[in-house]
Amino acid sequence: MVSKMKLLMLSDVHQFGGKWRQLFDAVVAKKPKITAIAGDLYPKDKGIRCQVNFIPKLRKYAEKIREYSELVFITGNDDNSLTLPAIEQGEKDGLWHCVNDKVARIKGLDFAGCPWVPDYPFGYKYWTTRESPECSRICPTQYGDPVILNENNKWETINDLKTYFRSKKSILEHLEETAEKIEDPKRTIWLIHAPPANLGLDVCAHGERVGSYAILKFLKDFQPLLSFHGHIHESPEYNGHKWVQKLDNTFCVQPGQLDRKLYYVEVEIVKGKISGMKHSIYGESRYEFS
Repeated sequence: MVSKMKLLMLSDVHQFGGKWRQLFDAVVAKKPKITAIAGDLYPKDKGIRCQVNFIPKLRKYAEKIREYSELVFITGNDDNSLTLPAIEQGEKDGLWHCVNDKVARIKGLDFAGCPWVPDYPFGYKYWTTRESPECSRICPTQYGDPVILNENNKWETINDLKTYFRSKKSILEHLEETAEKIEDPKRTIWLIHAPPANLGLDVCAHGERVGSYAILKFLKDFQPLLSFHGHIHESPEYNGHKWVQKLDNTFCVQPGQLDRKLYYVEVEIVKGKISGMKHSIYGESRYEFS
């Protein structure tokens, strides 16, 4: 393991198309050893179906970032599932590490990922699933019919959402199966798109808290070095600017992503331990690090 390194971590780059350029500029300025994105990679201003056209731009940004930093990411709930073959090809070409449901050793740290989220009001359901095998909750508010994309990049209606969820692994099962591949939780950083419940990292603009209890349980039991989340862009703005919370020995981070400025967190790691954190908008963490 590198004795001292800086990580640049963020999520939800899709919030504004120009944020990929800002990310490259931040990497050049900060020179992190590793740049990590916890899901929602592609701009969606032209719709999710059009995201397949963003892959060439993603490759160009990755090529530029690679000159300064290793790039690791997961996908998120607003990412077109048909881009997965291109993501796999980019990984084979050495442009990035995608840790969807798997683990990658990068500079002595294990990065693991979970792109799955609990059900929400929005129609695109490819990345949504049950919290746990026992919980098959469907969001009571739905904006239109639930859909997935077929192989022709056309919307296809899901006729029975509960049966659809039951046909898929739950979030907890995905997490636990990936964790079996990890030797030491204390040197593991998890990229999990959805935030955990009960930590104040999941606050919507209207006040509802929508975090995952399965993710909370997993993190409490597994105790990684760090977990990094996104999904609820506005949460830090509506929870008193809280973007990092400690869960026993694990630091859980959700930087948010609003407006046109890039939101990210710099994490300093010395000899396998976190020595500092700084948010690009909100400043230094309130926690003291040993």
